[in-house]
Amino acid sequence: MNSTTYALSLAPTAGVSGALHRIVAGAHWLRIAYAEQRRAARARAELLSYDAEARSIAQKTRLRVLDARGRWRSS
Repeated sequence: MNSTTYALSLAPTAGVSGALHRIVAGAHWLRIAYAEQRRAARARAELLSYDAEARSIAQKTRLRVLDARGRWRSS
């Protein structure tokens, strides 16, 4: 996935080239919005998974270890 951002001109352009520019720009922002929705959905699913394990609704499947400072770390 390419993380390049495109500079969008603020001045409207006319004709076919302007319409094509607006279509490409709109598709770019839709792609960004869709990626953000997927990221948020993964975060919600992970949170629900942690919650289910903490309340013993689901089997605990994460590896839990103490780090060098004596703090719990899960992966």
